[in-house]
Amino acid sequence: MHLRTSTIRIVFLLYLLWLSDVLTAQNQSNSEDDSRIRTFFSVVHPIVSYSKNAPSYNFDGQYEIGFPTGVNFIQSEKIAFSIELVPSIEVIDNLSRMSGLLFHPGIIYRNIGGFNFLTRLAFNTNGRYGFTLVANKPIIKKDGITYFLATPIPIRFGNDNPTSLTIGFQFGVSF
Repeated sequence: MHLRTSTIRIVFLLYLLWLSDVLTAQNQSNSEDDSRIRTFFSVVHPIVSYSKNAPSYNFDGQYEIGFPTGVNFIQSEKIAFSIELVPSIEVIDNLSRMSGLLFHPGIIYRNIGGFNFLTRLAFNTNGRYGFTLVANKPIIKKDGITYFLATPIPIRFGNDNPTSLTIGFQFGVSF
């Protein structure tokens, strides 16, 4: 019950943060130079998942990998909207299968101390839903291509499973 109350508080605070940016963004004017569209492809590895059960680790009896692919609609140097699709594959006992397709829209808070912070909603075909917090760091920028590292923290509910929080590692390229 305590995890559920904390989760509701986090969701409410994230919603207020998002709402405050949306309301103040309505008063800002964008020049044509500010609006851009960038695409990206990356690979994500969940590292550890926590729930009311014991922690479970990727590579410990199973392996899961995801391939986030999406489009960022950059509104200004400080904010962008992003749409992402993430097909995931899991391997258990040398058998592989697609474990779900995640629809992952969100807001990017850009250029904060050299990092980007993302808040994403999450709707998976495996029956799970929730939101994801991401800290993203561009590491190499060259000729319109940016390589980045990220730490996604998905929080998921539903499908008769306990609430879970996962920490992952992501590497990708934006162009």
